[in-house]
Amino acid sequence: MAPSAFDPTLEHPLDVLRAALRYSEAGQRIALAALAATDGGGVRAPGALMVIGADRSVAGYLSGGCIDADVMLQAQAALAASAPRRVRYGQGSPFVDLSLPCGGAIEVAITPDPDLPAIHVAVELLAARQPIAIAIEADGLIRLGERFDAPSAAFVAMARPKLRLRIAGRGADALALARIGAASGYEVVLWSQDPACIAAASGIGITALEQLTTQSALPAHGDDPWTAFALMGHDPDWEAALLMDALNGPAFFIGAVGSRKAQARRAADLRQRGCAPATVERVRGPIGLVPSLRDASMLAVSALAEIIALWRETPA
Repeated sequence: MAPSAFDPTLEHPLDVLRAALRYSEAGQRIALAALAATDGGGVRAPGALMVIGADRSVAGYLSGGCIDADVMLQAQAALAASAPRRVRYGQGSPFVDLSLPCGGAIEVAITPDPDLPAIHVAVELLAARQPIAIAIEADGLIRLGERFDAPSAAFVAMARPKLRLRIAGRGADALALARIGAASGYEVVLWSQDPACIAAASGIGITALEQLTTQSALPAHGDDPWTAFALMGHDPDWEAALLMDALNGPAFFIGAVGSRKAQARRAADLRQRGCAPATVERVRGPIGLVPSLRDASMLAVSALAEIIALWRETPA
């Protein structure tokens, strides 16, 4: 039987758990699978989630395609038995015909008929930009919650909110970063003083938009520790106000597009406005891992790569 829904590209817990609720609300039983442990290499990190419906609907993935089809079969068996299970793949696995090209091993926990109220709470927390804990018992039972102070689980992972990109600026650079961020499944917020840029962003599906009108009264940004602020414009009249506004918040990344000369000018301007040297140094620039790019699309990829590199170092 062909799956009624199939989206193995979903990867953030918020998206996978939302899919779990959709499947359940459609009237079918579901099983929740989680990557419990890795030994050696692995495509996903422990805590990655996958949901499988009784009709073989699938959202999320736990590998590069090596074992996900078997996880679906194991989930069907768990649903039939109404019992959680824990399955090992790779080295030390009883499934000798399911080898992992990386040469390591992974363990997958599968919970049939997971706690739907707990999934609702987890979705609400992640949507509200709060992290959640994923706990996995030795037998494969998966638990979700705000925290587990003294868990009996063999493994606990923290799932943080989605990466948020708050982009300020106008023109091709700002729109290219907004486009690639949205395509990657991240939350994207675009601020622009240019109505044409706002309209173009709306046309590519960006919905969190702010029209800037004056430097002295910027909108409330709502940045949090999982927000990256990227100044993707070349307008000296706006730069200092936007950067100082971001520096007053908790964003883990603050960066600006432009040349080294432009970056030095911005730093001098910020110091003149009273920013401490350590604060000024928080502004990374010129933004991007690859220097001197001339195309907006390549610059966007380079900038996003730098943001992700720092994101990996940011605590959950």
